Amino acid sequence: MSALLRLTLFTKANCGLCTTAKEALTRVQAKIPFHLDQIDIYAPGQEAAQKYMFDVPVVELNGRVAMMHRIDEPKLIDILHKEQENTATK
Repeated sequence: MSALLRLTLFTKANCGLCTTAKEALTRVQAKIPFHLDQIDIYAPGQEAAQKYMFDVPVVELNGRVAMMHRIDEPKLIDILHKEQENTATK
């Protein structure tokens, strides 16, 4: 069995789009398991994440931006399937 994919959600407090993104990620995670890290871009020590201050929510997969602003669930599922295939063939 392959290791779980790791996604990172960059978010901030009082962000309606971020709440919607978390809900979408939960639905996708029920179909394709993955590990989700959540980073508040304004938390202490997260100054580098503030590059996303005008773009949250942002989802990164393996350090690359997969989506920002809104989560397109079917597209994310497709991205995750492709990433699983790529890691399985390595």
